[in-house]
Amino acid sequence: MDEEYDCIVLGTGLKECVLSGLMSVNGKKVLHMDRQKYYGGESASITSLNDFFTLFGKTLDDENKYGRPRDWNVDLIPKFLMAGVSRTM
Repeated sequence: MDEEYDCIVLGTGLKECVLSGLMSVNGKKVLHMDRQKYYGGESASITSLNDFFTLFGKTLDDENKYGRPRDWNVDLIPKFLMAGVSRTM
């Protein structure tokens, strides 16, 4: 890489993405990169069960045990899904 950049942003979490976007909109030449092969930092969703196991240093021995690996979407941080109950009178 023989190019020059105004700034280098490491990580693809929310803060890093917003910062990178703001700087590029303001005319800065930005190099935005992450060491992981997925975007999102700590709030990412892993979309393959194989990748999820690899992230934690494990191997998925029996792929058929959990169904197809691509059918999974695992969030790295827990989230709450809010739901409401409709009451009729």
